[in-house]
Amino acid sequence: MDQWIIWIITGSVLVVAELLLPGGIAIFVGVSALIVGTGIKFGYLNSVVSISLSFFIISILLLFFVRGLFLKYFEGDSRIQNVNEEKDFQGSIVEVAENIFPYREGRVHFRGVTWQARSEEELLEGTKAIITKVEGNILIVKSL
Repeated sequence: MDQWIIWIITGSVLVVAELLLPGGIAIFVGVSALIVGTGIKFGYLNSVVSISLSFFIISILLLFFVRGLFLKYFEGDSRIQNVNEEKDFQGSIVEVAENIFPYREGRVHFRGVTWQARSEEELLEGTKAIITKVEGNILIVKSL
């Protein structure tokens, strides 16, 4: 099999692989392989050194310059999510699972799990409460 065919096949496989598993790298290396294969076919590249050097240089140029342009116009998901659990928990409604007496711990149901909870007021089992604060793994709650 001719060398240029191997380069064309390799480049095509890399381009298709990028379409199936996007990552932003394989397509540029695949296009580089296609360009090198075309250069070999038309006689512009004929030695191992020129082929290797051309592939390396074209790959680097495509990765740094063309990829930068693509990233500029086709941004990925760049949302910043809340990673502070305390703020995420605050204001959530919970159900009291075990009686809570002033400044004594009880338990509440929250997100399918029971949590230790404390309150300044008496909260009886089965009532609803709201999370006001988180101290370590203890939820500070008050009645609705």
